[in-house]
Amino acid sequence: MKRAVFLDRDGTITNDDNYFSSYDQIRFVDGLAESIRILNGNFLVILITNQPVVARGLCSEDDVKAMNDRIIEELDKQGARIDGAYFCPHHPEQHDDVPEHAKKYRVECSCRKPGIAMIEQAAKDFGVDVGNSFFIGDSTRDVQAAKNAGCTSILVMTGLAGKDGKYDAVPDYKCADLREAVSLVNDCANLKAVILAGGKGERLRPLTIETPKPMLKIAGKPILEHQIEALKRSGVNKIVLCTSYLSVKIKDYFGDGSRFGVKIEYPEEPEGLGSGGAVKNSGEFLKDASYFIIINGDSMIDEKFDLRPLIRCHIRKNVFATLFVRESDHPMDSDVLRMDENGKITEFIGRGQVAEKLANTGMTVCSQELLQYIPDGNCNIEKDVLFKLIGKKDLYGFMMPKEWFKKGVDTPERLESVRMYFGD
Repeated sequence: MKRAVFLDRDGTITNDDNYFSSYDQIRFVDGLAESIRILNGNFLVILITNQPVVARGLCSEDDVKAMNDRIIEELDKQGARIDGAYFCPHHPEQHDDVPEHAKKYRVECSCRKPGIAMIEQAAKDFGVDVGNSFFIGDSTRDVQAAKNAGCTSILVMTGLAGKDGKYDAVPDYKCADLREAVSLVNDCANLKAVILAGGKGERLRPLTIETPKPMLKIAGKPILEHQIEALKRSGVNKIVLCTSYLSVKIKDYFGDGSRFGVKIEYPEEPEGLGSGGAVKNSGEFLKDASYFIIINGDSMIDEKFDLRPLIRCHIRKNVFATLFVRESDHPMDSDVLRMDENGKITEFIGRGQVAEKLANTGMTVCSQELLQYIPDGNCNIEKDVLFKLIGKKDLYGFMMPKEWFKKGVDTPERLESVRMYFGD
């Protein structure tokens, strides 16, 4: 399925949120064509707009369609593609001064935002994965529509700038204008995942003599497959898979990722470099990534797992790194951290105690800057890099919801408990 950016029209791609009855009244925001061209690289671009001008009798449905067609035509001349345009002509309120010909549009409907009938129709027409799509608009009505549909909402501070007060809806992101919103969407599109799957799994022998630890099956599939499915659900479809031990078995199973709806690349890693060395060795594959997620390949996760809240947290805070943390039920052998009331990680406590229970989970979102701090050779990405940067760089934690499941399978006992959890 395809991803889309749904765009409100008036106040989002135009300077004003007025009742336009002809194309000549429209003035576009600065850089509109450039912004659309950027989106065209990774997304369908679809207009979703309420047009109560029809219900007010100011123009006809044909007039609105002609305006939208002209917008599409003018942008196309500049190499910018709008893939579709949907509008709602209705308004639910009844008034005595409504012209007779417009009264038929004064009805309750499911297409008027925050209703989602227009989004649903666009999804059907274009095969859109709504859950991994974005909605950019200038009103709380747009934000609520995005939430009702299940896509990521971005409120721009143009047009109404969210001051309409129609709905108590909080956007996932706020941006100054369309240009900034498109830059944010593009960053999300260029997000990559680095899965660390090179360990030998020596504590799991004899199970790992001929099978890499991340390829051990749980609930009928390799652990890695569960992770890749979670990444795809979260909108991350570009994956760098770091392999070393029995790497051919991983490559033969996953290939280029197309069978799983993702793109997988494999850095050459002739010898074990440790988790830090593996990330640094992946640098060539991360040059075009705005952010990347580092994931330990031996952690089993369930279908509830969704990385989008972690990604949103990192982008909103604009920090060096954001670690996925949770309250551990085995702090004695967990990498325990201390976090302040704002979510900033202030101390690495480590293992061997039970008083503190906030632990690292082995998932981190970071930017290109991290690569500069990884030493050459074999090292651990957490103990030798991230934990040493606490207090020197802004590292924040994002608490994993308690109802989600994530557990490492680095010992026979943990593997058995995970298999029992999943009914194996």
